[in-house]
Amino acid sequence: MERLTAGHALVVNFEGALIHAAPEACQVEDVYKYNLYSHSSSMDTLKALNTVACGLANNHICDYKSGLDHTLAALNVAGIQAFGTRRQPWCQITVDGRPYLLWAACSPLPEPTAMPGTADAAQLFEPEASLQQLSALRREFPAATLVAFMHWGYELARHPQPADREWARRAIDVGVSLVIGHHPHLVQGLERHGDGVIAYSLGNFALPQVNYRGRELRYKSESVCEQLVLRHSAAGLRSVWVRYDKARARLLVEREHDALTDPELAARTPFAGLSDQDYRAWFAEETRAERRSGRKSGPTMWSYRGVAGIEGRIKCGLMGWRKRVRRLAIRAGLHKPYNW
Repeated sequence: MERLTAGHALVVNFEGALIHAAPEACQVEDVYKYNLYSHSSSMDTLKALNTVACGLANNHICDYKSGLDHTLAALNVAGIQAFGTRRQPWCQITVDGRPYLLWAACSPLPEPTAMPGTADAAQLFEPEASLQQLSALRREFPAATLVAFMHWGYELARHPQPADREWARRAIDVGVSLVIGHHPHLVQGLERHGDGVIAYSLGNFALPQVNYRGRELRYKSESVCEQLVLRHSAAGLRSVWVRYDKARARLLVEREHDALTDPELAARTPFAGLSDQDYRAWFAEETRAERRSGRKSGPTMWSYRGVAGIEGRIKCGLMGWRKRVRRLAIRAGLHKPYNW
């Protein structure tokens, strides 16, 4: 992987805080979820890969009490900038003389609860307020490449939620250059809109399927081992496909292409160019087909505006109650997740 990043600056989503002791000795915020963490050697790996900035807006960065504080301190010592928290939603970097502004937020959809009420936490995604922040950054830094990193969508979803796609297009309209998504654990498609590009989900760069606090993290689909690395420069946008080899715990670079003409990305974006209304109809039909085939899916978020926006907030509230019921069922021994 060092060959892939040599001579380039790497920006990553850091999902799983650094902890200061053995995981069993550290307090977690919620015992009824996977509490991901990273070993202190992660900083050495990030530095070896020329990492210059880490996004922290995700649903695992606050799994451990004080975990975010330890992570921020370690990144500071390593000389790696952090962004995507309430205190530091964005940061600025310069690569090859080009200024970049990196901003990040975590949607409530991956985990529909408020972040812990600590001094700092991951920045929560608020659609209209987020657009206002990004528009203000564009006005303040007109020459910078503005990038919005979004932690959104459902795990293993093949396509973006209609509300997220609509919002991403609006973000491009207010001046964002790149919208980069993650959380679904699968590589989704890439779409050009106006003067910007949207990559809906990059997949997993390196998410070892190992034991976390006595619970084995594993996925049935091998697609979670696939990762899309996007290389941005004055020459354009390149797509680099990487695969995580579980047996050897190594990242393997497989192929590279011009991102905007990459046939594999095009195949994952059959909806490219559809209007928001047409995409909602297309997405509804895809969802019906998946349900007929036995594939489960969560509530659809149609839009963050108008009546559909109100409906979405109600759905998130109901999902929060469903999570509470699940906790009670686990506590009572009535429900046991398949890999606990």
